[in-house]
Amino acid sequence: MRILFLYYFLFPFISQTQSLETGLADQFFKNKTVAWEKTYSGFWDETIPVQLDLVSDGENCKGYFYFGDNKTKYVLSGTIQNNKLKLDEQDLNSTLTGKFALEMDDQSVRGTWYNADRTYNASISLKEGSPAPATTFWVRSYASKSDPNECMVLIHKDFSDQIAEKFYYKMLNKTLYGTSEIKDDESFHQESNMVDYLQHNAGKLSTWKVNDKRIDINYKLGTIEYTKSLDLVNQVAISQESFADHWMAVDITYPKIDKSGTSIWFKNLIDSFLVVIQEKKRILLSEKPADQSDRMVYRMSIWPQFDFLDDHFVSGIMHIKNSWEESIQSMPFTFDIKSGDLLGESALMTNVSGFRKFKDAWVNKELNKLKTGSSLDYKSLTVADFSILTLKKEGLSISAPYDLIYGFRQIIIPYSELKDHLSPKYFPL
Repeated sequence: MRILFLYYFLFPFISQTQSLETGLADQFFKNKTVAWEKTYSGFWDETIPVQLDLVSDGENCKGYFYFGDNKTKYVLSGTIQNNKLKLDEQDLNSTLTGKFALEMDDQSVRGTWYNADRTYNASISLKEGSPAPATTFWVRSYASKSDPNECMVLIHKDFSDQIAEKFYYKMLNKTLYGTSEIKDDESFHQESNMVDYLQHNAGKLSTWKVNDKRIDINYKLGTIEYTKSLDLVNQVAISQESFADHWMAVDITYPKIDKSGTSIWFKNLIDSFLVVIQEKKRILLSEKPADQSDRMVYRMSIWPQFDFLDDHFVSGIMHIKNSWEESIQSMPFTFDIKSGDLLGESALMTNVSGFRKFKDAWVNKELNKLKTGSSLDYKSLTVADFSILTLKKEGLSISAPYDLIYGFRQIIIPYSELKDHLSPKYFPL
């Protein structure tokens, strides 16, 4: 499934792609001494591809900024002092549209971009040279061949410099969570400080990539130490696409599963939100003349969270965040990978009404405990808030909507407590 066919639907107001400039010294510092001329490429807000072409006489700095895949072009001018750049961004009509505060080192530029009225800002991270080859993203699950139920590791590469890890250990009967920076891309040696779903510290997990189908792990929690070699169970490629122009930027990340039912579900979900941002842009352009306040009026990100993956199921949540609403929308999914079928309560449970009564009673009981036993403000929640259902290795995760302070607040129902409700077609996992 590809989303790029939406390009012209999303950006009907874009003119043809601007060609990148050459000979900046002659354009900006003709007949003057030039200290350096450089090209930097990388990402705006971690996801939107951008390029800077800059030239400097040692005090002043000028050039061009190319934004997004279509390379919408802006003119830059400003100063450089002690490797710190302050640049104004103007459109081709000489209207101020943004500002940069950047810091240079030998081979990179990092800092912040602001729109003209400073109502929106985004990080900038660039490296000298032409754009690097596209980074691959994926999610992989590993388990022991001798005892697949003893432990499971889920590794999700969702950014070019970051790995998210989930670790299930039967001795603890819970899934732990951690994130680490990529230190060694070749061997994927990761060290993550883990927490449980209540954000309690839960030890450290180290992983090493042995080959494409095996990792070694070491887990330490107090006096507990567990070392194991794990084999690849399943892997899913992650597609990442972006659309950006003068008015808005959208980045989309989604799992690429070659089953029609799965592909159609993700396509329809993403399309439904892209239509909303496009309509907002259309209304904006129809209601007032263009001015500097139009720069980056709307922003949207769509990305997945994975809670479970094996050779039969993939389960997680699609998140949607936009710039005009405070809340994050979350859409859970559980798919039978072999058939491509979306599995709801009617498929996973033998009797939906019976399961819901049991679920509500269980959530009510656990919620009363957590209202006084957790720092995650469970006391503000009710049973009705817990509506987001995903699979985990140890049980069903029932979550309340995402909170900007506390994240997802979950309640886990162990599969052992659900044995009278689970469909024998899909359970045990």
